[in-house]
Amino acid sequence: MHRGLDLARPRRRWRRLLALPLLLALWLALPRLAAAAPAGLARMQGALGDLLLPRYTAELADLRQQNAALHEQLARSADALAENEALRSLVGAGLPTGRWQPARVVARRGGALTLACTAGAGAPLLDPQGRYAGRVVRCYGNDTCLAALAGTEEDPCAGLAGAFAGLLDRSSGWRLTGLPADCGLAAGTAVTTPGGYWLGTLAEAPRADGSGLTAEARLTDTADLGSTIFFVKY
Repeated sequence: MHRGLDLARPRRRWRRLLALPLLLALWLALPRLAAAAPAGLARMQGALGDLLLPRYTAELADLRQQNAALHEQLARSADALAENEALRSLVGAGLPTGRWQPARVVARRGGALTLACTAGAGAPLLDPQGRYAGRVVRCYGNDTCLAALAGTEEDPCAGLAGAFAGLLDRSSGWRLTGLPADCGLAAGTAVTTPGGYWLGTLAEAPRADGSGLTAEARLTDTADLGSTIFFVKY
């Protein structure tokens, strides 16, 4: 009786040893089986994983959850890094007086931006270099606001150059129009808004337009309207 039991034990061990290569071969064949029979593949893979490695399914689910959390943290970190970089640029360009908050672009629509901010209507909008880009025209109740870009219908923008005033026109690039034909301004003259915010510099001496009564000039060193971060006064 005892002898018979002793003979049976090696057979069971051999069966277990033979099962391991078969299970491993089935595991390696799973990618090919997926194309032929995709339904239930995840359950089969999990069952084989639990058989070969205890707690495989539970640990895999935990790893996937950790991976999703890490991706979410990385996304938040990218937004924070962009805001910090924009703030450093603004400080280096000479921060205007007042309190300013970074405002991330949530959406773009024509000449308007939806920003993540809590500023009031009329608040000026600057790019990371401190150049005037527009103003807030509407506030929502979900910590976002709508801003109109400079030179659009909702934010017609005057430009002061020396002792003269003109009007910003962005229909074909940044241009200061409506200047007196005999203003005598030189290229490089600084242009600001009536509120004192930087608008740009004259890229050339103003030239008379078709009427002969007024002149216009292209502007340079203007706001980067494609920025993903702006600053809003509050």
